[in-house]
Amino acid sequence: MEALLQWGLDCIRLIQGWANPPLTMLMRFITFLGSAGAYIAVVCFVYWCIDEKKGLHLGIMMLISIWINLSLKWALDQPRPFFPAYDPSVGIISERLGGFPSGHAQNTLVALTIISTWLTRRWAYIAAALVCLLVGFSRVYLGVHFPTDVIGGWLIGGILLAAYFLTRKRIEALIAKGGFRGGMYACAALAFVMILYRPSAELLIPSGTLLGFGAGYCLCKKYYNFSASALPGRVGVAKYLVMLVRFLLGITIFALLYVVTERITGDMNNSGNYRLIAFLRFVLLGLWISAGAPWLFRFLRLAERA
Repeated sequence: MEALLQWGLDCIRLIQGWANPPLTMLMRFITFLGSAGAYIAVVCFVYWCIDEKKGLHLGIMMLISIWINLSLKWALDQPRPFFPAYDPSVGIISERLGGFPSGHAQNTLVALTIISTWLTRRWAYIAAALVCLLVGFSRVYLGVHFPTDVIGGWLIGGILLAAYFLTRKRIEALIAKGGFRGGMYACAALAFVMILYRPSAELLIPSGTLLGFGAGYCLCKKYYNFSASALPGRVGVAKYLVMLVRFLLGITIFALLYVVTERITGDMNNSGNYRLIAFLRFVLLGLWISAGAPWLFRFLRLAERA
């Protein structure tokens, strides 16, 4: 294993031999495309402006993928190239958790493959593959992952995708059969399983968000039946303006909620209830995406009942 890591370190040094400020800036932008901020923006846009059911699928799969990735990082506790035992000089940016598997590589593959299957166009698959390769390369260039971390992320992402496409319809049928209660129970059970392994601050993020996101979808469908495609009599350019207003309004309030709740939980960092408050914080953020924002769109007449 050590020989493999040393080989990876040599690859990083070779790649960084071509480093220059414009290329580094480009790599920073590309690596952002695989970050949590980019995933949130894409899921929100799909859920609010394109198709709420597709947004639900994408959001749940992204949260499960993030949880699995973080769990593996905690369990395996693998080094990063810039750790003192290797070569601190290669770390152009810094990360906190273990290196294997690469979350950027894994989660980008999961998200872009699902989106490509909706578009069903050759160019979509080619573009998705290209972005996945570039994101993986950027992680090696920036010195935060060994090449094996990136390959491992792609492999785990591929396994998750296979499980998703094989079980999706069966799980949908079971939840639909259970109705509103079945959906709420399924969200609660899945979130509970996700915090059983290790209720650390990082793992509370996907579990809490999943509970709020899934429960909010059930509440939304039961009480005001929001549909992303139900635009209030608008066509042409006006249709896209409504979609833009929805997204900008929803994401702005999400950002405000994120900052305010972060300050509240930060003030309670030494409290015995810190983890519970942190968990509820992400439940609230998930609820805003799937229920709060759609309710606001209905209230402001930016959406109609399906």
